[in-house]
Amino acid sequence: MPLTITVARLGDVAFVGLSAEVFNEIGRAIKKASPLQHTVIITHCNGGSGYLPNSAAYEGGGYEVQSSRFAPGAAEQAIEEAARMLREL
Repeated sequence: MPLTITVARLGDVAFVGLSAEVFNEIGRAIKKASPLQHTVIITHCNGGSGYLPNSAAYEGGGYEVQSSRFAPGAAEQAIEEAARMLREL
């Protein structure tokens, strides 16, 4: 399943657009990895890839996990890629 990640910077504020609805922990991890003072996470940006759960959520199951088209580990890949893109801004 493709996931579109878009980043932009305005001064000391970064914007990260993700084409999925991500779990809160994913947004927090991207913010923590961001080199900028302020990072805003925007979901459903440039597409609709469905739910992107973090790996821990797959153990508990639930609607978001069952309906997700992403495999465990996809969230961590997205976090790494977003952080890499933010470092290049």
